[in-house]
Amino acid sequence: MRYSYMIFRWCCVGLLILFVAGCAVHRQSEVVIVDTDDDGIIDALDRCPQTPPKQAVDRFGCSDDADHDGVFDSDDRCPDTPPQVVVDLKGCGRDGDGDGVFDGIDRCPKTPAGVAVDAEGCRRREPAGERMPEPEPDNVQTPESLELSLRFHTGSCRLLPGNRDELERGIRFLRRHAAAEVVVEGHTDSVGPAGYNLKLSKKRAEVVALMLRQALGTDAPRMRVVGFGETRPVADNATQQGRERNRRVVLRIINRH
Repeated sequence: MRYSYMIFRWCCVGLLILFVAGCAVHRQSEVVIVDTDDDGIIDALDRCPQTPPKQAVDRFGCSDDADHDGVFDSDDRCPDTPPQVVVDLKGCGRDGDGDGVFDGIDRCPKTPAGVAVDAEGCRRREPAGERMPEPEPDNVQTPESLELSLRFHTGSCRLLPGNRDELERGIRFLRRHAAAEVVVEGHTDSVGPAGYNLKLSKKRAEVVALMLRQALGTDAPRMRVVGFGETRPVADNATQQGRERNRRVVLRIINRH
């Protein structure tokens, strides 16, 4: 009887030792931290565990690309490239036909050398007999702003086809004020979150400003871009017609030189 009791006690002690050892191993495995690519994000949370050294990464461990052009910020020499622009390996816009309009927003990407183009990269249409506008006398009042009725893809800063005439209006307006400082304002309707609309309005204004600069070249006035989102409606957002009017880009003169 005593012998059986001793065996029972030693079995209990053995099981206790195994249990404690197992807990110790378990606790040890919980505190092991692995970060294979040494980017500051542990492998358990890292969606890009093979990031190259010294790359700036987001909270998921993937390299940052602020302008979404496919070139990581650490390698991007043009970190503010507008949307839809085709870029080279350095993150800067490409212009295959050399007409001054970047690939990706160039609707005529094979324009022959030396041909004058409009804001969309296509041969400029000049009706017979059209003359450049004469300089206006100092005593003649000129508009301080121009509203462009441009059409964009829904929720995007990509222009729809058929905006050429409106862009040409903008080019003529800026030519008349080449010595002025101009603000390019972006506006949206009230559909969607206000924060998203604010960012979208600025992106749309950036695209328009880029196209105008490329069309005017050295004749372009100083331009800066601002987005107002849905905060400055000019019509009722409750109607389709009103929303269309509120989706606009405005060129506004803020300083004459």
